[in-house]
Amino acid sequence: MTARIKIIGAGLAGCEAAWQCARRGVKVELYEMRPMKSTPAHQTDKFAELVCSNSLNQKVKIPPPGC
Repeated sequence: MTARIKIIGAGLAGCEAAWQCARRGVKVELYEMRPMKSTPAHQTDKFAELVCSNSLNQKVKIPPPGC
C-alpha cells in the first residue's frame, strides 16, 4: 500500500509539508482555495504567497520591512 496524504492550504507551511512528504515517497494531494477564492491580503493567485498582516493587533501600525 502506498502512503497518501491530503494537505489543505498551499501557504508556506502547506507547501513545505507537501514537499517533505513527497521527498519521502508519499503521494501528496495539495489543495488551495486560490485562484477560485481570494482575500484582501492576497496579491496573486500563486501558492506560498507571503502576506503581511497585523494579526497580533499591535498598536504601532508601521508595516514590517518588505510590506
